[in-house]
Amino acid sequence: MNPDLIKMTLTRLREVERYASTSDQADALTASRTTLHFIQGRGETGEFKAFVESFDTAPVTPLQSFTTKDEADIWLRNHPAPPHGALIKAANDFYTVVDARALHHRKLLRLPSPEEVTQTDEAGEEAEQEVEEAPEPSKPSPGAKFSLFKLYDRTCYDLHQMEKRMSSPEELEAIRTAKISFNFVMRVGEEYGFEEYLESLRFARTAPRLASFATHEEADSWLATQPEPPPPAVVSIGNELYSVGYNRHRKMRVLIRIPPQRELDSSAP
Repeated sequence: MNPDLIKMTLTRLREVERYASTSDQADALTASRTTLHFIQGRGETGEFKAFVESFDTAPVTPLQSFTTKDEADIWLRNHPAPPHGALIKAANDFYTVVDARALHHRKLLRLPSPEEVTQTDEAGEEAEQEVEEAPEPSKPSPGAKFSLFKLYDRTCYDLHQMEKRMSSPEELEAIRTAKISFNFVMRVGEEYGFEEYLESLRFARTAPRLASFATHEEADSWLATQPEPPPPAVVSIGNELYSVGYNRHRKMRVLIRIPPQRELDSSAP
């Protein structure tokens, strides 16, 4: 697989614009590019490439593992900004990290083991025969609370409509990679981080910069003095804009490049 997977996928997504026949499909391409830029800007291209390569074959891997549940609880309690939605393992059990920020509430939601899950293979096969294709997901309502899963669901639906008109293996692989990029962001627990990045994109061209720097070294020195996690903001380095963010897994402040709008938008169908 190409070592610069994200760069190659961004190029191919530009090529498949000709298959976008509706504004929703063009929006799906824009959302995909935004997600890929988010991953790239956080310095996770290597992790993402490995995630894509093993997506259909590797067992589910927890973001963190702990010897006991008590250790996991202490980690969650002391974490500056827990990776909401990420999967962790404590002893022999898997848990989903829940960080309800509005309620100031954190918890580990235990997932049932395979033995605890009731198997309904026959019912599943029957349902599969009855449902030929998933129904069209609803579009996000203006002012509705952001949901990365709903964005992923809607984007996958629109990408699939385009996918049905493709035959090139390279283009199909680009669509597959675009879909998986949303899985990656959810798996590392960055729904909040991605939401903040989207807000930065919306206001980057009009809102005042929190700070301006001539070099990356100056910006990195400033970033090291910020709270953990740092409040969302936009700064400039030379002629480029960056979103101030936080890597919840690594517990590390990051500066994520904000690409010019032309790099994100698709041509209108």
